[in-house]
Amino acid sequence: MSATINISLPTQMYKDIKSVMKERGFASISEFVRSSIRSQMYPRITENGFTPEFEERVLRAELEPIENDGVWETPEDVHAYFQKLKKEIADDSNKKDR
Repeated sequence: MSATINISLPTQMYKDIKSVMKERGFASISEFVRSSIRSQMYPRITENGFTPEFEERVLRAELEPIENDGVWETPEDVHAYFQKLKKEIADDSNKKDR
């Protein structure tokens, strides 16, 4: 579900946005505005939608040897894996705070 909003921009700002959109590969002004709002509201979220700690952990797991890979057969398996990662990150954070 989405909400629609209308905004007015100075002409030069609109032109600047169009230019930046092309440089950064945004498909629409809506996509650009959503990205800009996300970066203000959720400054610690990466472009992939994760916290930096979570993304680093996922990327580190991806580098492990293939023989360490698990097989996820159900949505519950996937959920359990990500819950485990979240717990490990929380545990690491608690250790740093001590």
